[in-house]
Amino acid sequence: MSTCSIVFGIYFQFLGIYHGALQLIKLYKDHAIVLFIALSFILIIYGHTWADENTQTVKKDLPAVKTEQPPDIDGVLNDGCWQDTPLATDFTDQRTETLAKNQSVSRIVYTDQAIYVGLHLYDDIPDEIVARQTKDQTGLGGEDWVYFSLDPFHTHQNADRNFFMVNPIGTKYAHLATGRAAKSEWIGLWKATAQIVEDGWVVEMEIPWQMLDYPDTKKPVRMGINFGRFQQRMGEHSWWCNLGVQEFRENDGHWIDVLPPSPKRSLKFLSYLLGSISETEMGKREYTARAGGDIRFEITPQLRLIGTVNPDFGNIEQSVEGIDFSYGERFVSDWRPFFLEGGNVYNVVGGLFHSTRIVDMDTGLKLFGKVGKSTSVGALGTYHKNNQNFVLHAKRTLTETSNLSTAFFSHHLRETSANNVAHISGDVRFGKILTASSFTQSWAEKSDGRAGNVSMTYKGSLLQPELALFFTDPDFVNNLGFHPFTNFRGGYIQTTLQNDWREGYIRNFYMWSGIIGSNTYEGDVFRRNLGLLANLLTHTDYRMTFGWNGGKFGEYFDSVFNIGITLRASDSFNNVSFGYNWGEQADERIHRINGNLILRLHDFTVGLSSSIQWHFDRRYQQILTLTYDFTPALSLGSRLIWQVKGVNVYFILRRSGYAGTDYFIILGDPNTPKVKLRLVAKVIRAF
Repeated sequence: MSTCSIVFGIYFQFLGIYHGALQLIKLYKDHAIVLFIALSFILIIYGHTWADENTQTVKKDLPAVKTEQPPDIDGVLNDGCWQDTPLATDFTDQRTETLAKNQSVSRIVYTDQAIYVGLHLYDDIPDEIVARQTKDQTGLGGEDWVYFSLDPFHTHQNADRNFFMVNPIGTKYAHLATGRAAKSEWIGLWKATAQIVEDGWVVEMEIPWQMLDYPDTKKPVRMGINFGRFQQRMGEHSWWCNLGVQEFRENDGHWIDVLPPSPKRSLKFLSYLLGSISETEMGKREYTARAGGDIRFEITPQLRLIGTVNPDFGNIEQSVEGIDFSYGERFVSDWRPFFLEGGNVYNVVGGLFHSTRIVDMDTGLKLFGKVGKSTSVGALGTYHKNNQNFVLHAKRTLTETSNLSTAFFSHHLRETSANNVAHISGDVRFGKILTASSFTQSWAEKSDGRAGNVSMTYKGSLLQPELALFFTDPDFVNNLGFHPFTNFRGGYIQTTLQNDWREGYIRNFYMWSGIIGSNTYEGDVFRRNLGLLANLLTHTDYRMTFGWNGGKFGEYFDSVFNIGITLRASDSFNNVSFGYNWGEQADERIHRINGNLILRLHDFTVGLSSSIQWHFDRRYQQILTLTYDFTPALSLGSRLIWQVKGVNVYFILRRSGYAGTDYFIILGDPNTPKVKLRLVAKVIRAF
C-alpha cells in the first residue's frame, strides 16, 4: 500500500470519528465535551500504571568514572583520564534506525567540581564540515553540532533534561531544565573546545555541577544521559541511544553509579545602572537616571528564588508584530529576562500564561524548581501600584510517559475585583498513542466560565494524526493568558506526514492537513476550515512550500493560497526567500508579498524583511537590521522599521552574552512606532 493511500485512509477514518463526535456534542450540548474530558482524566490517572508496565525500550548503560586528574579542555583527547574510560559507541540514525554512516565515540568522567565529556566525531569528508555560528547561546541550526544531555533525577521527562551543544569551532549552547536568562554568570560558566582534525572533529566539555539541579544524595544514583549528533551535509541526526524521530525520552541511556557532590547554595546579584537624555513631545530635554537589580538565591539545592526591583523593560528589543491579516489578536513573543528565567516551569498548555500581559512592574518575585524527584513547582508574583499578578504552577511526573499539572492565576487591577483562573491538565502515552486533556475554570466580576479540551495523537515516525474536542465558554476570562476568542466549541482532526532521505534530490518532505469545525454556544457557525501545507527541502538546499486554507469564519468566507521558495535554506547567515499569498479573506480579495534576505560578509551582517499586503487597504512593513561584530561579545547594530504608522530606527553598541560586565549604548528607542530622539547608557554587572 502506498504512503498516500495510508494518509488518506487514516484521514477519512478520523473524519468519520470527527463527525460522530460533533453529532454527540449536538445531542448532549453542554455536557458532552465535559464528559469526554472527565473520562480522559480517569484514563490518565489510572492508565499511567499500565503504560509504565508496558513500555518496552532498549537502553544502554555507561558506568560512572570518577577521576582525580580532570582533562585539559583543549580539544585533544590525550589526557590520562580518557584512556581507560568506557566508550559510548554505535550511534544510530534516528530515521533509518540503522548504524550511522559516520560514527561517533563519546566518553564521560567526573570530579566533585564538574562533569567532563569528550567526543570524537568521525567524518569521511572533513573539508565539508559546516560551522558558521561564533556567538554562544545562539541557535546552531543548519550546521554540524554535537549534543550531550543529562537527566539528573532520572525521570526521562523532557522538562528535567539539560542539554549542551557545541559546533566544530567551539561555539556553545546550553539549555537548562528550568530555563535561564541570557547572562552567562546565571546560566553557568561551562567550557567547551572543539577542533576539526583529519578524520572528523573533536570536542571536550567541562560542565560544573553548580549550574545543575541534581539529587542531594549520599549513595550512588542512576541518571539519564544521551549523546546526539547532527551532520549537516547528509542531514543525518544520530543518537547513542536512539530516541526515534519523535524523540521519546524514555529511550535515553543510563549513567550508572554516579555519586554527585553535595549541592552548594549560592547567592548572586545582577545590578544595572543607566542614564539617558531624550527629547519630549514639547521639544524639551528630559534627563533620567535609574538603577535596579535582580537577586538569585538557592533556598534548597533544587529550589531557587529570583527577585527583581525596578526592572528595565523599555530598553529590551521586543518582537515586531506582523501585518498579516488575522481575525483575532496576534501572538507576540516576550524576550524580557525576568520572564525567561525559569520559563520552562511556567509553560502551561493552551496559552494560559502570556507574560506580555504584564506591562508595568515595580517589583517581581519568582520561586521555581524541584520538590522531590518527580514534582516541579513555580510561583511568580509582580507588583505595580495599578496592578498585581500571581501565577502558581505545579507538575507531577507519574511515570516516564505520563504527567499531571495544576495551575492558578490571579490578575488584580486597582479599584476592581480580581480575575482568578484555576487549571488542571494531564497526559499519558501508551507506546505511540498520546492522550492529553485539560480543564480550566475562571472567575471574574459578575461572571465565571470554563474552557477545556481532550485530544488523542498517534506519534508515528511517518504519520502523526490527531483528533481533539474543545470548548471555551462565552464568559471565560483570563487576563493573563492569550485567548483571542471565546464562545465556541467543536473539534478538529489533523494529520502530518514527514520523511527524510539521506541520498537523492529530496532531503526532507513535510505535509500537514487539517479540518476544524466549531459553533458558538447559540448554535451559529464559529469556524469551518480546511487547510493543507506542503514543505519540500532538497539536498541542494532549496526549500519550497505550498499551502491552501479555506472555509468560513463566522459569516465570512476564506480561500487563500500561498507559495514560497528559500535559497540556502539551512544557512542562517546567507539566504534569501520569497513568498506570495493570494485569494479571498473576510469576503475581500487579498494579496501579500513577503521577502527576506540575510547576507554576511566577514563580520558584517545585513538582514532585510519586507511585507506588502493589499487587503481592504494597503499595508507594508520593512525591517532592516545591520550588525557588525567586533568580537563574539561586542557588536554594533541597528534596526529600522518602516510601516504605515511611521518609521523607527535605533542604533546600539553592546557588549553582552559573556561573563563580565555588560554595557549598552542606545541611540533611539527599540520599541516605539516612530523615531525617538534619545540616548541611553546602561551597565550591567553580576556579583
